[in-house]
Amino acid sequence: GEVHTMGIMLLIFTPIPYMDATSSWGFRSKWQRLLVGAAGMIVEVFIAALAVFVWSRTGPGLVHGIAYNMIFVASVSTVLFNINPLLRFDGYYMLSDLVEVPNLHTRAGDQLKFLCKRFLFGLRDARSPAATRTGAFWLTVFAVASHIYRIVLFSGIILFVAGRFLILGLIMAAICLTGWIVVPLVKLAHYLAASPELARARPRALAVTLGGAAAVLAFLAFVPFPAHFRAPGIFEAAQRSQIVTAAPGIPVEILSESGSEVATGQALVRLENPEIDLAIRLAEARLREFEARLRLAMRSATADLAPLRQRLGAERETLAKLRADREQLTIRAPHAGTFVAPGIRESLGRDLARGTALGLVIDTAGYEFVATVEQDDADRVFARDLTGAEARIRGQAADAIAFGAIHKIPAEQRVLPSPVLGWGAGGDIPTSDPEGRVAAEGFFTLRAELPPADELGALALHGRSATARFPIGREPLLPRWIRGLRQLLQRRFQL
Repeated sequence: GEVHTMGIMLLIFTPIPYMDATSSWGFRSKWQRLLVGAAGMIVEVFIAALAVFVWSRTGPGLVHGIAYNMIFVASVSTVLFNINPLLRFDGYYMLSDLVEVPNLHTRAGDQLKFLCKRFLFGLRDARSPAATRTGAFWLTVFAVASHIYRIVLFSGIILFVAGRFLILGLIMAAICLTGWIVVPLVKLAHYLAASPELARARPRALAVTLGGAAAVLAFLAFVPFPAHFRAPGIFEAAQRSQIVTAAPGIPVEILSESGSEVATGQALVRLENPEIDLAIRLAEARLREFEARLRLAMRSATADLAPLRQRLGAERETLAKLRADREQLTIRAPHAGTFVAPGIRESLGRDLARGTALGLVIDTAGYEFVATVEQDDADRVFARDLTGAEARIRGQAADAIAFGAIHKIPAEQRVLPSPVLGWGAGGDIPTSDPEGRVAAEGFFTLRAELPPADELGALALHGRSATARFPIGREPLLPRWIRGLRQLLQRRFQL
C-alpha cells in the first residue's frame, strides 16, 4: 500500500500526526487491513509502556514529568478516541471492516429513522437498512451508544477547553448546540411540514412528535423520583488521641507494641536526651549557687534580697520544667485503647523533635463517620432531616452500615479529616497543598453516630474511607439537572 498524504492536525490544541492509509482497503486479507488500522495504536501503547519504565525509575523532575504525560496521552487518548468504535476514527473503521458493514455510522442512523417512521409515524413503506433482526438490533444499539458517547465526550472537551479559554469554550458549546439541537430540530420541522413521505400520515406524525415531546417534558418536570446525594468520608474512633513527643529525644525502647491494648498511663515508648540531663544538673548547680548567695545576703547585703529571691524563683521554675521534660521522655497512653503505630520501630535511634507524631491510641468501643459534603449539596443538607443514611466501605460495598443520629456542622471547612480523602491518596476531593490535607474548595462536615463496635464486627476500623449515601426525599429529574448545570457553571466559570 502506498501513502500519498501525511501531516499534523490539531486536536484540542495538541499537534497530532496523521497519514492516509486508505490504500490498505485494497488488501485481500481482512486481518491485514485491521493490522494497518491498529498500527498507530500499537505504536502509542508501546511508547506508553516504555514511558512507564522511565517514570518508575526517575525522581521528580523534567524527565519524570514528561514520562508521566506520555503515559497518559499515549494510552488514554488511544482508548477514548482511536480504538473506540463509537467515534469515526481507527476503531470505527476496524469494526466496520470486521463485521463487514460499510458505512456503519450512516446505516445505524438510518435504522433509528426507520424505527421512528415505521412505529411512530405509521409509514408501512419504510424499509430497514438491516437484512436481519439481529443486524437491526445491533445497528440500533450502535446508533444510541455512539450518540450518547459523542455527547458525553464532547461535553467533557468543552468543559476542559472553557476552563482555560472561556470564550473559545463558549464558541465550541454554541457550535455543538447548533449541530446537535438546532439543526436537527429545523430538519425535523421541515420534514413534518413539507415531506411528501408524510402525505397521508402527517396528522399522526405531528401528534406523535408534539405529544411525545410534551409527555417527556412533563415526565421529567413533574414525576418525582427518589433523590439522594453522596459524600466521601472516613470512620473515626469516638475517643482517640495522637501520640506525639512532648520533649525532644531519641527513642531507645518500645515498651508497648503497635496493635496492643494499653491502659491509661501505661508506658508506650522511652526516649533518651543527654542534653536534658546535663541541663538539669546545670540548673541544680545554679539553684544551689543562688540559695547560697541568698543566705549570704541575709547577713550582709539585705538590699540584694529581692532580686536574688526573684532569680531563685526563676531557677526553680526552669528546673521544674526540665524535670517535667525528663518525665515526658517516657511517653504514656492518655487513655485506654489500642496503640496503633505501624512505623514506630523505624524511629528507634533517630533524633526526634518536640511534637513528632508517633502513632495513635484508639478506643475501639465506639466509632463515628465523618462525611465531607460539597457546597453544591449544602442547601439539601441543612434544609432537610437526613434519615435512612448509610455508608459503604470501599472494597466492601456489599456491606452497608446504617447511621444513627447525624450532627450537622454549619461552619465551612478547608482542612480534610484525613489525607486519604484527597486526590493525592486516591480520594475524590481535589486538594491544593503538597500534603493533601487542604481541599481546593470549602466543604461542610457531617458526623454520624454508628452502631456499637460489636455489631460492626470487622467493618469497624479507624481511618477506613467509605462513601455515604444520604436520601433527601423525592424530586423530579428536570429541576435536579437544571440545578446541577447552574452549580457547575457557577463553580467553574462564575456564571
